[in-house]
Amino acid sequence: MNLNSSQKLDLVSFFRVVCNLKKIKRSGWIHKSNVLSPESVADHSYSMCMMSMVLSEIIDLDTEHIMKMANLHDLAESFVGDNMPDKISYEEKVLLEDKAMRKIISKLPSFLRGKYLDIWNEYIDNSTVSAKFVHNMDKLEMALQAKEYEFDGYSKQSLQIFLKSATDYISNDGFDVVFEILQTISYDSKKI
Repeated sequence: MNLNSSQKLDLVSFFRVVCNLKKIKRSGWIHKSNVLSPESVADHSYSMCMMSMVLSEIIDLDTEHIMKMANLHDLAESFVGDNMPDKISYEEKVLLEDKAMRKIISKLPSFLRGKYLDIWNEYIDNSTVSAKFVHNMDKLEMALQAKEYEFDGYSKQSLQIFLKSATDYISNDGFDVVFEILQTISYDSKKI
């Protein structure tokens, strides 16, 4: 496919949005655990994507689709920031992120827009096996990051909220290997 000048500029605009995720700090670590230099949304998304790739292969899911979903899942935060659940209603968060995502995706070639918007909507609806898996991986990555901050010397007590959130969420969805990895993170952390 040959791209015209306008399409090339639109792609550069899209890539700049992607790169902006490196500047957006994950706010929960700051506000709930006083982490001084927390991971960025891009850090989180990269780790989550790698974890998703490996575990989806192990349990024989559609890894390519899952990796696309993992990469897209927080892209809207490049525009709207990382809003914590206790600071904004779920409905408002979805509306803000949906508007941002539509604007971001509009910069892509037309044959990709619908495809990526469908993947985004699938993630938001959380009704497919792939979406449920990616939501589980989002929580699993958060739990692992909490342990990393604990190893860095942050208060175990202040990080428990993240581990509890992950345990409560993951224990209900039936991805046994994901739950087993979470238990390993939670209980065998001295061995990791």
